[in-house]
Amino acid sequence: YHPSEHVYRRLLPLAVSLHSIHVLCQILLHRPPNLFKRLNVPLNVPVDQLRLLLSTEAGLDWQRQGAVAMPQDVELLLSRLAVHGNRGLFTRFGQLSMQSCQFCSSAGDYALFNLSFILLQYLRTATLSLLLTTAVNGREHLRRVALGISICAFLAEGYAMTYASDVPLSRDARHAFMWHDNLFIIRHILFLVLPLLIQMLPPVYAPNPSTHFAPALAHLERVLPRAHLLRYTQEAVMRHPQLRELAVHWWSQQAVEGAAAMADESVQRTADKFGFGYIKRESPEGGNGKLRVHARKIIESL
Repeated sequence: YHPSEHVYRRLLPLAVSLHSIHVLCQILLHRPPNLFKRLNVPLNVPVDQLRLLLSTEAGLDWQRQGAVAMPQDVELLLSRLAVHGNRGLFTRFGQLSMQSCQFCSSAGDYALFNLSFILLQYLRTATLSLLLTTAVNGREHLRRVALGISICAFLAEGYAMTYASDVPLSRDARHAFMWHDNLFIIRHILFLVLPLLIQMLPPVYAPNPSTHFAPALAHLERVLPRAHLLRYTQEAVMRHPQLRELAVHWWSQQAVEGAAAMADESVQRTADKFGFGYIKRESPEGGNGKLRVHARKIIESL
């Protein structure tokens, strides 16, 4: 193998390891925040109680005049949670989108905001899958499967986030399925398993084209002596009475069929049309066909 291919193969396990460590850190240390789970409160808790719990956690007295105000993004989140319909958007699109997206005002805005970041994550994993499924790595046959899994997973997640999760919440709903948080876990498990699975599967290398020449060369070496032997075999046929009789009969039959074909006018016209005329022209100038002329020149040059 070329030295660069050897280096490439050595770097692929390192890339998979770094990617796996990054995904594990995302799952274990950087999960999306969830205000209700962190404070251990139901989903229908009033906003004032949320504000009180957050202030107590931060050591602030929000009811006292001159108290330090909460950060702007937290205020934006609380103001949006004051509308009950936004509690359903919280379960579908997560806390970060409602806390950081200033222009978002509808489900479509939140979906575009989330899917843009999710698409980048899928592109990162798809790029790693392309690097792992090359001819150098012996896993080129897995490329379509890996890309197909990534594309289908992204489409399925987009459908789950935009349509399957569009279920209105009742006002007294204390708990709900957190679509955004659970899709985050499922997505990163896929990102963790897919490159590892590709790397663990046994490689299938394409055969070297030069290996096909060896059988062909061996076959030619066997055929060439037979071809030389055929010339002597034809001469030996005429020495055997029975074989000589069969050969004379065959050549006589071929001569009759050839004469019948050459006497056919349509065959003669076709031969003249393509420049292979073989009959003697009946004209004042006389002359032979082109094929006969060429054959005569070849014989005279010998």
